[in-house]
Amino acid sequence: MARRDVEALPVFGEIPPRQLRLLTAASWGRADAVGREFSHLPSDLTTELWRQVHELSARPEDLTPIERDVAGMLMLRLDYPQRAARLLGITDAQMGISSFPQDVRPEHVLTRLAVLTQLHPKPAQVVSQALRAVSDPRLSVLTRLALASFAIPLQASHGSGSTALHQAIALAEQALTHPLDMDPEHRWVERKLLRSLSDAAIFRGEAAATTDYLDRAALSLIEVQPESALLQLAWDEEVFSAFQAQGRACRSINDTEGAVTATSRLPGISPYDADAWRIYGYTLLAAGRLDESLHAYEQMLPLGGHSVAAAAFHLGWIHEKRGDRKRAQDSYAFSDAIDPTVPAVNERLSSLQ
Repeated sequence: MARRDVEALPVFGEIPPRQLRLLTAASWGRADAVGREFSHLPSDLTTELWRQVHELSARPEDLTPIERDVAGMLMLRLDYPQRAARLLGITDAQMGISSFPQDVRPEHVLTRLAVLTQLHPKPAQVVSQALRAVSDPRLSVLTRLALASFAIPLQASHGSGSTALHQAIALAEQALTHPLDMDPEHRWVERKLLRSLSDAAIFRGEAAATTDYLDRAALSLIEVQPESALLQLAWDEEVFSAFQAQGRACRSINDTEGAVTATSRLPGISPYDADAWRIYGYTLLAAGRLDESLHAYEQMLPLGGHSVAAAAFHLGWIHEKRGDRKRAQDSYAFSDAIDPTVPAVNERLSSLQ
């Protein structure tokens, strides 16, 4: 972005959870780092690169359309949805997807949808609009499939059996019955759609369909050969999502060992990502493998941030199950010191006193 070479960027399809910045800042005692505007970050937390991006993104009129889209995606990933909206030309979130340009790229469709769901007073309306737009023949096939990959799992997770949901699933499945005419760089749309359909199948209790969708997504992903460090980074992010989805699918049919096998790959992909160890640790815990789970949660402690509170709680629970009351109490106290707002931590501490 700072080099004005955004065409060289691959697609990063996953948006970090919005609360990540807030929780990280809180865990470090930096309430001044959670301002709504990009420019409000304290100077001691910024770098020259941060300042360059700030200057560029503050003047959308000086950017090309693709630069504005990429800058909007970056602001969203950093949890600055208001600035992302300005860059993307979203002046009124309540206009919904009608504000999207007709030639918007699939990856930027997802960025716009994520911005709208964060800023719209009724996010469910954005999901409903996206579902209806999946059947709109005026939109490109790629755009419609990107909309489907966003809306299908969200709608299915609420137990909705709406006509629009069934139509979107039917259209997506029909599109996937034959090879899609798309550039290799857009094959990620197909894989993301397959993972979205697998999540919807989990909610519907369709185990066989879940496995089929994930297997097809995995086969497509295996064919990818990253040719640069940036492409490798994007590929790693997608592989992470694929194994995470596989773990969810296995848990949904009580295949705890399958879930362990899938999630065991996450720390290898991203060893300094607390979320990777958290997912793996929890899966081991569910499988009753306490010693291995203990080791996984211990890996989270030196990574710092708010996730340490959750890791310490689970370490306390494991120590308690193993009969080590002193270590359990120390772990619960550590968790409570980082985040004193969790009732379960206070309950366990009180029970050991």
